[in-house]
Amino acid sequence: MIGSPGVSLQSMSRTKHTVPRRIRAARRVRAPHEPRGYRDPSSRNLLARALKESGIVAEAILVGGRDNKPAPLPRVIVKRPRSGYVHPASKAEIVDMLRFFGEECTYGLRSIELLQSGLRHHSDEVRFGTLLVPGRIVLYEQPPSPWVLPGRLSEKAQEKVCRAGASLESMSEPSQTIVSWPADTLRDFMLFDVLMHEIGHHLLQHDKGKRRKRVARTSDHEALAERFAARCRLLYRGDGRAPD
Repeated sequence: MIGSPGVSLQSMSRTKHTVPRRIRAARRVRAPHEPRGYRDPSSRNLLARALKESGIVAEAILVGGRDNKPAPLPRVIVKRPRSGYVHPASKAEIVDMLRFFGEECTYGLRSIELLQSGLRHHSDEVRFGTLLVPGRIVLYEQPPSPWVLPGRLSEKAQEKVCRAGASLESMSEPSQTIVSWPADTLRDFMLFDVLMHEIGHHLLQHDKGKRRKRVARTSDHEALAERFAARCRLLYRGDGRAPD
C-alpha cells in the first residue's frame, strides 16, 4: 500500500530491475528504445492502486495500451553460398525457431547471418558457426552430404555428429572419414547444435552486461551452451515449452 510505514515509492520502483528475464526480455524486445519503466508491471500496479483509492476504475485505462503483435526478431541475413555448398537451415526455418522459443532467447540478439565459410571444399577444418559479441551469430555454409574429410575426427567430434544423427565411415587408404547426414539431420544439427548452442553463449554473455571478454571459463561456457542446445532440441520435438 502506498504510504505504508517503512515502504517508499522509490524503493518499490527499484523492483523493476529485478524482473525475471522472461518478462523483462519480452518488454524490452517489443519496445527497445523506451525508458526502463515502460509498461513495467510494478509501476502499473502502483498506479492502478492509487487510481482505485481515488475511486477511479483503472482497467479501461491500463489494459487498452497493450497489444498482441508478435515481438520483432533479430535480422536474419543470408549471403548466397558458393558453388558446391548450401545453407542447411533456411531463413524461414531459423525464423520459426526464434519465434518458437520467444523473446527470452532473442533478447539482445542483433542479427543471425548465413555466410560463406571461406574454406575450400572438404577441407580438414569444418566451421559451423560462432557468436560475435555483442549479439551477432554467424552460421557458415556447408558442403552437402556426404562429407569426405581427411584424417579421423576427434572422439568428441564423433560423439557430437553421431548424436545429431550422422553416420561415420572410416577409410584406411588413404586415411579419410566419410560423414553422411540422412534426411534432415544436417539441417537440425545447424539449428540446434550450432544456432541454439551459440544462443546459449549469447544468453550467458548478455546477462553479464554484454562484455566482449568471456564471462566464464571456456569449458564452463561450452558446457552451458551444450546443455542449453540439447534442452532446446528436446523441447522443440517434445512438449513445446520454452527453455528455462
